[in-house]
Amino acid sequence: MPELSRLDWARMNLDQVRRQLLDAAAFGKYITPEQLEHAAGKIAEGMRIYLEESHPTPADPPPDRSTFHGRMDEWPG
Repeated sequence: MPELSRLDWARMNLDQVRRQLLDAAAFGKYITPEQLEHAAGKIAEGMRIYLEESHPTPADPPPDRSTFHGRMDEWPG
C-alpha cells in the first residue's frame, strides 16, 4: 500500500473522528474521556496540516516584516 500524503492522512483521521462521533450520536454509544481526548488530538493535527498545506510559508521569510503591505523598495530598514 502506498504511503499517504499529508493531506490524505489528515483527511483519513478527520473522517475517522467524524464517523466515531456520528456513530455515538446515532446509536447512543458512550465515548470515554480518553477517546474524546484522542479524537480532539486527531482534529487538531488534521487542522494544522490543512492550514500548513493551504497557507505555505515562504522558504526564507523576512524577519519582522510579515505584516508589511507596501512595495518592496519601501521596506523599513
